[in-house]
Amino acid sequence: MFDLIVRHATLADGRKNQDIACADGRIKGIGAKIEAGARAEIDAEGYLVSPPFVDGHLHVDAALLHGRPRVNEAGDLYEGIRIWAEAKQQTSIEDYKARARQICYWSIAQGTLFIRCQTDICEPNLNAVRALCAVRDEMKPYITLQIVAFPQDGFLRHPEAKRLLREALDLGAEVVGGIPDYELTAEHGNRSIKELCAIAAEKGLLVDMHMDQTTDPQSRQIEALTAETIELGLGARVTASHCPTLSSVNPYYLRKLIDQIAQSGMNIMVQPMQAATCWGLMAPVGKLLDGGVPVALGQDCVLDPWYPFGVCDMLDIAHMAATFGQVLDTKRKAMLFESVTTVGARALGLEDYGLEEGGPADFVILQADDAVEAIRLRPTRLAVVRGGQVLSRQQKQQAALTLGTENLSVELARRQPVDVREM
Repeated sequence: MFDLIVRHATLADGRKNQDIACADGRIKGIGAKIEAGARAEIDAEGYLVSPPFVDGHLHVDAALLHGRPRVNEAGDLYEGIRIWAEAKQQTSIEDYKARARQICYWSIAQGTLFIRCQTDICEPNLNAVRALCAVRDEMKPYITLQIVAFPQDGFLRHPEAKRLLREALDLGAEVVGGIPDYELTAEHGNRSIKELCAIAAEKGLLVDMHMDQTTDPQSRQIEALTAETIELGLGARVTASHCPTLSSVNPYYLRKLIDQIAQSGMNIMVQPMQAATCWGLMAPVGKLLDGGVPVALGQDCVLDPWYPFGVCDMLDIAHMAATFGQVLDTKRKAMLFESVTTVGARALGLEDYGLEEGGPADFVILQADDAVEAIRLRPTRLAVVRGGQVLSRQQKQQAALTLGTENLSVELARRQPVDVREM
């Protein structure tokens, strides 16, 4: 007797009419017509069942602060940093916790069960780090939060950042963050990369740096991070986030750099919403994918000093990446679905992830027929499952149309309307 069986599932690899049997928090079998009983069954009705979504880059500490203390009317990156500098001085640990929990609830409902939290350490009491670590432990049965020690005001530029970053790591942050383009000079930025990668190598930690957040083609600090990744052998432990400058550099140099990034084994983490609003330029996702570079995606901001929208929907992010990046061929659209699932998991260093026999019983049932359709539709999450337990359910979305004498049920995931008299 299994704990849960999902019947008639379509998988992201194209397999159809698959049953997924779960017990003791693990997937015990995947196949057609599993002949067994279960304490609970869900009929997927041929819809897509996917591993949980991964949000590889989200400023949870600033989320839901839109308008506090004022609105960033221009949507400017540096104006947002100034507003955030004011807001964090007035924010208590309990306020950080309450907003972080809300983001967790929204994310779970959207099928996002893994979030890398960019957490500002340039505050003397480290309130954001303390709060996020507490919420991470509290929500661990339901969602995984990975804490980045992020020196928002510059690792070298802020006078206490070196001490605060190490203290944040001692408190439980798992990733070394950085923002080299916010240092006082390009030379300082490159030096910060070297020092931060050395800390990560010393402690066996991951690295995630905000990289080249400008349209200036002369900003080339990603090559310094790539070189450090190769020299220290850090590989997939390193992620370069944002990287809009990659779309403004000389094409010859870009080809060279993409080869160098691919050689390093590092990840590129793109945030399409902020690429559109802050710079009007996004890292060249299609060229990076063609060059064999692992590209993951992040929401970045939800109702915060930088961005007035966001609902923690990673398919919304994949849709924007495809549209803004003109990634319109079927193969690469499917790769963008991997950017918010398996490639995102790679960037976070997740070892126990994936929809496969023996893996964790963590998955999402989507009201879509396949992965590419899921990006088009950003569909209803019919069920979200963690450890074999259903955490969230939503009703199927469909419309009842009355057109003269015709009564039709219309569902965007199924392209043919159904005559309700035949149902």
